[in-house]
Amino acid sequence: MNKVQVVGPDQIYRLWDEVEDWLKGYIELPNNECTIEQLKGLLAVGARILLVSSDEDNELTGAMTVEFINHPNERVMFISALGGKGIVNEQTFSQVEEWAKMQGATKVIAWAKEGQVRLYKQKAGFISNRYVVEKKI
Repeated sequence: MNKVQVVGPDQIYRLWDEVEDWLKGYIELPNNECTIEQLKGLLAVGARILLVSSDEDNELTGAMTVEFINHPNERVMFISALGGKGIVNEQTFSQVEEWAKMQGATKVIAWAKEGQVRLYKQKAGFISNRYVVEKKI
């Protein structure tokens, strides 16, 4: 089973070469919120959080970046970038959900391409809403 870990801002530059390509494909969409270099900066100053998954041999298999947004009735963990393998499946994503709950989150939201929507729905129990997927936790 893959293990999910939070990467502190002080470790972003050390791990960046291993996760950059995974995140780049997700972040550089036509209506992109930021560039991959801007995302790196947001992670390094703690404005976003990097989570990585690793296999039994401690090899990195995937990465996601998240931020928390407070709404009047919800604390939302927003997945701003995702890539690699092994994070969006029931066993591994349940670790992400438990960590999010410990941060006070009540819902998870992510932007997704059409093909990714199926993955989120099938592997992690999300529902789709205009290519934004969300899940109460």
